[in-house]
Amino acid sequence: MASRKPKSTKAPRRDPKATSAAIQALLESLGVPLVGEMKGTPKRVAALWHEHLLAAEGSDPGQALGRGSPTKAKAPVTLLNIGVHLVCPHHLTVAFGLAHVAYVPNGRAAGFGAIAKLVRAATARMILQEDAGQLIADTLVEKLGAHAAVAFIDAVHPCHNVPYGRSHRAEAATWGAAGEPHAAKELRDLIHQSNDCGCDDCH
Repeated sequence: MASRKPKSTKAPRRDPKATSAAIQALLESLGVPLVGEMKGTPKRVAALWHEHLLAAEGSDPGQALGRGSPTKAKAPVTLLNIGVHLVCPHHLTVAFGLAHVAYVPNGRAAGFGAIAKLVRAATARMILQEDAGQLIADTLVEKLGAHAAVAFIDAVHPCHNVPYGRSHRAEAATWGAAGEPHAAKELRDLIHQSNDCGCDDCH
């Protein structure tokens, strides 16, 4: 399966002052007066985007994961219900949901904290949900040497739910898989059995 890595892992140039000025211009273009509680909004929004929403933009997920440690374990490792957010590159809205990750070790294993850091590095950025899941799976296989890895993400996307009234409770469910196909399928089944993800494959 083709990798969907970001084109560059070079740390982006960050300019909170320029972001604040851009937010002010946006609000003014929308006819929103910057008075009262709104006076400090541009600076607050800039801080939120720089420090949280795009905290992992331009970072290398492989560095977040690390190389793990030697192990003789052969059984699959799973980590479920990892809270995530992603910024939609089409509409700049923020999606919220959960990630579920599983992999089959091949001589090295990562700590649960390292897997959580990998998930954050792959999601706290401007990225499509399906690409984020693939990035997680690819990184586990390429950097950890896993036999196979899968990442399932289900999230709510305001850019879809807000414009369509009947979709206010809709969730997007996507899979990323890498490594040996048969083992990856078994990992998918394992996540289905371990977590009521709600997608069609579970029924």
